[in-house]
Amino acid sequence: MFDTYKTVLNADKLYLHGDESVFGHVLVAFLSLYIHCELEQLLKKAKPNHMITPIDLLSKYSKVYHLEMGGRGRITEVPKKVLDLDETLGLYGFPKQVRS
Repeated sequence: MFDTYKTVLNADKLYLHGDESVFGHVLVAFLSLYIHCELEQLLKKAKPNHMITPIDLLSKYSKVYHLEMGGRGRITEVPKKVLDLDETLGLYGFPKQVRS
């Protein structure tokens, strides 16, 4: 986990001047590491057909946007690869209208 903390999150050196800044940085880094580990466990459990890392997973999901227009929320078009990956992982994070 320390290797992930240092390399993936780029949190190996702190150049901060205040205690509050250091505490805030460590908190955000800890939460990021926790999410990274949870995604890693999810990927191990689901065993997708191809090797995918938590960073790749977040990159794929980042192609989907939620827009607020006229007081209503809308999801942009979801790529088929993202829908397939979502189903493989068992997340089912998109409404049924998007899946059809």
